[in-house]
Amino acid sequence: MVDAFVGKFVVEKRENFDGFMKGIGVPEEYVEKARNAEVKTEISKNGDVITVTRIRPIKTTTNSFSFGKESEVENIKGEKMKVVVNYEGGKIVSRGDNYEVTQEMDGGRLKEVITLKGHTMTRYSKRQ
Repeated sequence: MVDAFVGKFVVEKRENFDGFMKGIGVPEEYVEKARNAEVKTEISKNGDVITVTRIRPIKTTTNSFSFGKESEVENIKGEKMKVVVNYEGGKIVSRGDNYEVTQEMDGGRLKEVITLKGHTMTRYSKRQ
């Protein structure tokens, strides 16, 4: 159930961070700064609306959505895009043009697989 995702998380590790960031066109100086930055994620639920807030040292973003409805979200690069979010097999899946994020609970940790413009990064976060 989606209630398992509600809470506060902090990133523990990332797989393919550099390749992903460079692949989507993030300048090298930002990749250097962001590589070891503490990223916090807060997920909340109010009725049928899910809100995901990313707290980064440089910028905080908040995206809200309801399952099955088109929503506008801001991606990791700061670009606005249209996505449809669904709950599939215990995972929250956001899909848009050249964009997909899958979030799942994996051993008490939040696992996120982010694909943008054909480049993929996996991020693991522990509960705070």
